[in-house]
Amino acid sequence: MTLILALGNNDQVIQISDRRLSANGKSVDEESNKSGVLNCLNSRLAFGYTGLAECGGFTTQEWLLKALHNPGEPDFTIGEILERLKLDATDTFRTDPFLRAVPQNHKKLAVMFSGYINLNGTWKQGCAVLSNYHDFERNIALDIAEQEFQINYTSAKGDELNPTLIQRVGSWRAISESDVSELRGMLESGIPSSGIIGKANQQFRSWAENPASGGAIGKQLTSIIVPKDPVVPVKSSYSSDRVKWETYLPSMVFLTPTQHMTLDNISVKPVDKSTAPMSVPKVNKNAPCPCGSKKKYKNCHGRID
Repeated sequence: MTLILALGNNDQVIQISDRRLSANGKSVDEESNKSGVLNCLNSRLAFGYTGLAECGGFTTQEWLLKALHNPGEPDFTIGEILERLKLDATDTFRTDPFLRAVPQNHKKLAVMFSGYINLNGTWKQGCAVLSNYHDFERNIALDIAEQEFQINYTSAKGDELNPTLIQRVGSWRAISESDVSELRGMLESGIPSSGIIGKANQQFRSWAENPASGGAIGKQLTSIIVPKDPVVPVKSSYSSDRVKWETYLPSMVFLTPTQHMTLDNISVKPVDKSTAPMSVPKVNKNAPCPCGSKKKYKNCHGRID
């Protein structure tokens, strides 16, 4: 079960998720994209899912992108889009021929959306979790999926001067309170997103090695940065614990009256074999760069542009 972590403050919301597909605690695929960006009339949100990923001819990624693409009209606003998504999810998990045969304890799915919502002309930090295995009133995760999906909405309070957001879904049991406190301190102090992502990636890999994760958390990570300023573009980054010549981008869903499209399976790789690797593991700044350039890491892939 993938871990999805949302980190937000007055400047941006960062969502990080691993890319591992696992079955019975064993890795099946380390590069499965389970994250994306949703743009509509009144919001920009990162999203990611955790739980059931594939079953027979059903894949959650394909269903989710199609389900998000369809319900934009007629309003193209996030509240209505997510409520229609909830109904689609409930109906699909009841009627899909591949899913009907799946035991309820294997049908758990949660989708988290985090970013900024335009409320009466002001962009507010917000988060929504669509799930069929969370009891939001008691704030607990259930062992067996329920028949219907529910949505829980949270947003920054109007009187908060420096609101912070830390939300996680999926395989979160390896996360300690000290980990949360450290990340919250970075959010409150206004450290740049690169520093927050660097620390969170380091923690992800520590959580992946923790037995409490049950082998469900991978070390290949996708990060999405949603700035509060709607004029500033959304950014993403890919982090690998091994040398990689290919880098991966999250899916993109655009739901507005003038832009209605979905992009998926986006990756970048060189056509020239002599091109340097695009992603390498982070090492000590004075150590040789893992890409093999013979330069110090700080002068190569560790260089801050």
